[in-house]
Amino acid sequence: MGKEPSHFFLKGILGLLFSMVFMGGGGGLLWAGEKEDMAAMQKALNQEVLDRPFNPGDKAAVDAYLENAIKKGVKPNDTRPQGWAPGWTCNNLVYSYRAYRDCRYYHRYHGRYYPY
Repeated sequence: MGKEPSHFFLKGILGLLFSMVFMGGGGGLLWAGEKEDMAAMQKALNQEVLDRPFNPGDKAAVDAYLENAIKKGVKPNDTRPQGWAPGWTCNNLVYSYRAYRDCRYYHRYHGRYYPY
């Protein structure tokens, strides 16, 4: 007679668990120098993004919005954009077209940038 079926079942389960632990744990390991390479690549990518000039999109659309809002007599939003810092201009608002547009309108309406 051979071995009991439960023995094969337990052996199979243990083998499966062992392979899952081995495979799962090995996927998160970094090879020598890989962490430094990843950090260098991220730093280079960040610098590449920062070196690009700010492009607010269609400047004619922003100017048309400003002219239309002035004609209608709409008062600009007095709330400073998130992250506004002393010494900033509207060109510092590279993260949001709407923040850039509203800043331009605020500056044109009041003749100054947001207070601190």
